[in-house]
Amino acid sequence: MVNRKTQRGFSLLELLIAMALTGVVMAAAVTVYQNSVRVSNVVTSHAELQSEMRAAINQIGRDLNQAGTGIPLGGLPLPSAASGGKDPVLGCDPTTCYFTLKNPNGVLTQITPANSAGITTSEPTDAIVITFVDPVAPPKDLTSSATGLDWGGYPTSDIADDGSSLIMPAGTTPVLNDPVKGLAVGDLLLMQNDRGPAIAEITGFDAPSGKISFAANDLLLVNQPSATPLKGTLATLRKDPLPTNGDPHYMPTSVARIYMITYFVWQDPGDGHFMLMRQVNGRTARPVAEYIEDLKITYDVLDDSTTPPKLVPNLPDATIGGKSRPDLIRKVNLRITARSPYKNAEGLYDRMSIATSIGPRNLSFHDKYATIN
Repeated sequence: MVNRKTQRGFSLLELLIAMALTGVVMAAAVTVYQNSVRVSNVVTSHAELQSEMRAAINQIGRDLNQAGTGIPLGGLPLPSAASGGKDPVLGCDPTTCYFTLKNPNGVLTQITPANSAGITTSEPTDAIVITFVDPVAPPKDLTSSATGLDWGGYPTSDIADDGSSLIMPAGTTPVLNDPVKGLAVGDLLLMQNDRGPAIAEITGFDAPSGKISFAANDLLLVNQPSATPLKGTLATLRKDPLPTNGDPHYMPTSVARIYMITYFVWQDPGDGHFMLMRQVNGRTARPVAEYIEDLKITYDVLDDSTTPPKLVPNLPDATIGGKSRPDLIRKVNLRITARSPYKNAEGLYDRMSIATSIGPRNLSFHDKYATIN
């Protein structure tokens, strides 16, 4: 006789219950995973935005701390339409003019505000121009990181009458095409002699001969060479009247490089993302930080029309009493906003802002008293 045992499987109801429970557990696991991914993406996005904003703040801060170094308190003269020339422009490099900002004041100051001069993103963005002499390390200072062009010992009198060129003396060191400290087309040079200062933009140079050219129609329109000297141009430094005995037409003139650094927000025409740009003189502008959507700048300005002078905070264009006074800026207030490159799960961009204030050390002096002759 065969002994057969009864074998039973799961009933349909039991199978359905097991499948339901498994589905609930899997749904919960998927939800936890999705939330973890979402949180991870948010944290990563915020960390990236913070990194970009801090890079931007740090770079602007380094330049602001140099603002005004070697620049006269009253600024440097520039040609202008009011003096018979053209108003210089800002923010133009060999490929693009990033905005239509001009300098009609006939003066290049240590800081040039550019309220709402940039592109419009979530709002009109600001720009700023910071000017200082190329930092040079003190003699025998082995700890300084400055690598500036030091031509203090090589004055020249070999300058074209119309200010279109000059020739550096033989033996000038470093040479014009030095790989570290040498010149670049678009650089600005500051020339000074007993007749005053003038700046010019390099449009070309020849290292063997030492010749540096300042042709007309330079990118920033600061050269404007002319047989009749225009205010703010190199030709204004020549002797007046001109000597007729064969002597040089210029007194010994010192030559130094200056940095005119412009910061502004720009949108990549390719993929449309925003970035903070840094342009040195007339050289090609370079991105400093990605995903920077907004740059807002205000200024704390010293009002010297009162006794004692008082500090007026948060002025967008450094205007006191209806007149722009960038020479009286004492503090620069920055707010930078970054936007995530992609929308979040809610279909919105993540945004973060960071703010700081910087008091450039070279802008702290104020001469309240007029010079007595």
